[in-house]
Amino acid sequence: MSKPVWSGKRPANDNDAEDRICMAAFDCFNRLSIERTTMSDIARTAGITRPTLYKYFKNKTDVVFTAVDREAYRFAESVVAHAKQFPTIEERIIETIVYVVAEFPKAPNLSLVLQDGMGETLRARAFSDEATLVFSEMTAEPLIEIRPDLEKEGVEITEIMSRFAISMILFPGQYSTDLDGLRRLIVKRILPGLI
Repeated sequence: MSKPVWSGKRPANDNDAEDRICMAAFDCFNRLSIERTTMSDIARTAGITRPTLYKYFKNKTDVVFTAVDREAYRFAESVVAHAKQFPTIEERIIETIVYVVAEFPKAPNLSLVLQDGMGETLRARAFSDEATLVFSEMTAEPLIEIRPDLEKEGVEITEIMSRFAISMILFPGQYSTDLDGLRRLIVKRILPGLI
């Protein structure tokens, strides 16, 4: 088998190569739309040949899902970092939900799941039980850090938080722009049921 062809600096490893391709794909999706982007567009933007692209991804859907999965993982890392800024479990719960509701729609690559076209397929994947569980497992860590006694319930708590945030993102109402109102709602209606 021939060596993959890359313009510019070669990726350090397969993970680096896939990241580079995913970032090129997002560039195409944001410029052209997911539906109109072709594998040739992605290859050209990544500075690789089509055969090199097919070495890493079997088709456009594979690229789309991998790109969104990787971006979602990075977003979850930012949620964890944000939550760790707050000293109490109550603040970590409130500010985690507010951060997700406020920042997810602004994330240029993740906001693709909120758009039309392939958005329905992406939403189904991004907000699936499996994806929600992975996100919940990651975001439970800041809560358990403060309250080790919640180790068994931590993922369940963050899953409820995630599902609440998802509903606020998918069906934005007054609280999508009134973050102080959202905080009050969480304190009054959500927080008492979580801890």
